[in-house]
Amino acid sequence: MVRGHRILIGAVSAAAVLAFEGCSNGGDAAGQKEASADAATECVPLTEGYYLFQNGKFVAAPAPQVQVVERTVTAPGSWSSELEKGFAELGFPWMGLRVRDRIATLTGTAPDLAAKERAFAAGEAAIKGDATGGSDISLIVDAISVEGGEAGVGAGLAELSASDLSLTACQRAFVETMEGRNIEFELNKAAISPASARLLDAVSGVATLCSAYRIAIEGHTDSRGSDDYNLQLSQERADAVKQYLADRGVDVSAISATGYGETRPIDPAENPAAWAKNRRTQFTVSAR
Repeated sequence: MVRGHRILIGAVSAAAVLAFEGCSNGGDAAGQKEASADAATECVPLTEGYYLFQNGKFVAAPAPQVQVVERTVTAPGSWSSELEKGFAELGFPWMGLRVRDRIATLTGTAPDLAAKERAFAAGEAAIKGDATGGSDISLIVDAISVEGGEAGVGAGLAELSASDLSLTACQRAFVETMEGRNIEFELNKAAISPASARLLDAVSGVATLCSAYRIAIEGHTDSRGSDDYNLQLSQERADAVKQYLADRGVDVSAISATGYGETRPIDPAENPAAWAKNRRTQFTVSAR
């Protein structure tokens, strides 16, 4: 494009481009002519516009058509933010999403239990159906609370996801996850009840993020039954929990499982309330 007397070429059809200098408003014309001759250039006054160089001359030409191509660049991790924005369109504007490593945690406070279940199912389907989330996420954890009820089972994991993953933070996450809850097993067996799946998924998420530390799984029983039987049962149950974590992709190389039977009761009383307290699974974090 030519503006005033200076030539800027926007489109050239010739194979060669000649060098031109703009004519100054003043100065010695003879000097310019001499300089042009020495430099094999020509000073040509042109009005503003677009020109093509054809057959040794510049001829006026229409402005070139410029096609603007818009590209959207997706920043790392932005897929989860976009997915979270879409929860409102699904009817769950209160649901959030936290992602760290390969763990996705669905958060928020549902108006009732039915809404919580619908939201978790919708969020889980959205993550699995996402081009990035479907391949990057290995575990989806429920941290959705119910209004007027208890915090979601994965609340401790959601908090941990935003922390520095210190030993203290990891231990706190295990404690918060298990607070008021217990891993349920079939009566007198080491088979884990399906009702404890979401709890163990939350535990698996914490264990995954805290893989830099040693994690000890401790199995405890109540006082009913013989000492030997309780010791064996608690060991089998601790092993079952460790296997569950391994099945969820947790690196269990630094995870131990030990059964203590009835030897470490919280409440020494002999009644249903004490038995419920003593029959438990605990997680202890320590440095490697």
